[in-house]
Amino acid sequence: MAASTIDPAEISRFLDASRAVIKRATARGTRGETLLATPRDGLYPLVSTRDLAASIVMLSELGELDRARQLCSFLLSIQLPTGAWAARYEPNGEPLGDSQAEDVTALAVWALVIYARGSGDRGFADQIREPVEHAARYTVERTLNPYLYLIETTSSLHGPTVSEGYELWNNCAHAAAFAVCHRLYGGERFRRLGLLIRRSIGLYMTQDGRFIRRLDRNGAPDPRPDVQLMAPWYFGLWAPTERGVMNSAELIERTLWNVEIGGYARFLPYSPAERAELPGPRPLFTAWMAQFHFDAGNKDRAETVLHWLFSVMRDGALPEALVPASVLHRYGREQRRELEQAPPSEPPLLAEARARALAVLQDAELAVEETSPVALGGPLVWAHLETLRALKKGGHVERWEAEPTSPRPDLRGT
Repeated sequence: MAASTIDPAEISRFLDASRAVIKRATARGTRGETLLATPRDGLYPLVSTRDLAASIVMLSELGELDRARQLCSFLLSIQLPTGAWAARYEPNGEPLGDSQAEDVTALAVWALVIYARGSGDRGFADQIREPVEHAARYTVERTLNPYLYLIETTSSLHGPTVSEGYELWNNCAHAAAFAVCHRLYGGERFRRLGLLIRRSIGLYMTQDGRFIRRLDRNGAPDPRPDVQLMAPWYFGLWAPTERGVMNSAELIERTLWNVEIGGYARFLPYSPAERAELPGPRPLFTAWMAQFHFDAGNKDRAETVLHWLFSVMRDGALPEALVPASVLHRYGREQRRELEQAPPSEPPLLAEARARALAVLQDAELAVEETSPVALGGPLVWAHLETLRALKKGGHVERWEAEPTSPRPDLRGT
């Protein structure tokens, strides 16, 4: 195997930085321990179900099973009476406003079952059986189009508007969740849901030998570049070397890698709808691409991407986005107007987060130089955990503990 270009000391610094971020983002309340999307002084001092579910999966894979189990308990405690999950919660477990996003229910099930299988905890698997069945009934009754066998989407990974219709990420999350449920429990319902949703993804959500980001509400394909084209690989539904995945990755490399400042954007900002948040490379999705390149055998490219991730850390943490100066100059006012328009009856936690985002933007506009990119948001817990997952896939980390209790090393030989 070729020698690595990653300095072990750099990895150690990142591991320590990630521990600090996790510690700052940990909240404890009446429902137990949870993880906020960012620390309390960040832009998202709330529980994002999507981020929490991904964190459980990452921690399970990294061998941090005790912490993953605690987060599973919190996740179970916030399931709604309908069987679904809300997209966002207060740290005490109360849903935050009308935060609907169809993907989070599938992601919650996916995370719970991934932990149950990875830990081998049969008692926990029995405990979550009814909540998982409840979520499956909700899906069949409320969100599944039973003729297309695709999940209808109003909001998902990228928020509303750009996700409406039948979104790839959302449908892959459901297919993966039910497939893992079938592997754990068996049963015709889980097998049928997983297989038929996956079949419909392959049938309706591909074009020109690659995946498409969504079908709109009228069934028209949306072929624009989007990092979620990697969802079939991310959820383990398609292998990294299959044609559709490789072609999708090649499109992302050509269109979403920023040739001036590096990093991968989530999609291209054609209209104000795609600029609801300032466009720029995202460490979270950049870590996905590092993982993919390791899985596909492109070690040099994967390590180049890791170098970029380490280089954009600010104050020992990964930001949410790196925004080119030209973008901030052009669209900063547009973003500020959006932030200044407070929705009616906004929950206090969201009002505080919006005010903090406005202050961060104003500071960035005052400090921005002519050419230097600006780091916004963060520290983002999910971005740190996805980068740790990339290090594991690359053979740089065997396991990781959020609070190490022994001198056991994290690093494999490099």
